[in-house]
Amino acid sequence: MTNEEDEVRLPIRVAASEGGDLRARVRDLVLRAIVDRKADPKAYRAVLKDAVEGLGEGFGAHAEHAGESLRSAVGGLDEAMGKSLYALQTAVEEAWDNGRRFADADLREAYDAVRGLEDDLVGTLKDVGGRTKGVVNDEFTRLGEHFGRNGTDTGTQIKSVLDVLGRGLGGAAKDAGRDLKDDAREAAGRLSAVTSGILRGLADALDGRKP
Repeated sequence: MTNEEDEVRLPIRVAASEGGDLRARVRDLVLRAIVDRKADPKAYRAVLKDAVEGLGEGFGAHAEHAGESLRSAVGGLDEAMGKSLYALQTAVEEAWDNGRRFADADLREAYDAVRGLEDDLVGTLKDVGGRTKGVVNDEFTRLGEHFGRNGTDTGTQIKSVLDVLGRGLGGAAKDAGRDLKDDAREAAGRLSAVTSGILRGLADALDGRKP
């Protein structure tokens, strides 16, 4: 297990072992993990999987905490991924509004990274659930089936951000009537930096609402 895995998996394992309403706790842990990775879209998938693995390990040893606690924890994970995708979309849209454009390589990389993220969430829930037993297995299976049928907040946000990223690729900004000069292009790597700043603001605002 790498240090980055430890930073997500271990605290979420501890949270799961303690039970209770875990939505806010898991959401905040996942948001901070993504911010710590500079909101790199390629890291979203790894954080998601590490978080679900942590839940499986924590609840697997404490089946009495399964049920509502697991549902609230997965709800927090789903919310965190949705907010991370929203921050990515906002970064692209704000750049457009200011007459700027991110490097095509960044847009393509982000597009490829977030596509299929909802399937990863559902698939990971099923995979981790398959390694648990009893009540915990039942709850993981139920959640995976529910999200598979009804979708997730993550999936809803993915559709929106892919549309924005798709419009940003292949000169769509120019086609929309925006005269973007080369010196108005953001440097490669800037998309993650701007997204990270937006996401950090969202995470701080959520912290500020805590009693």
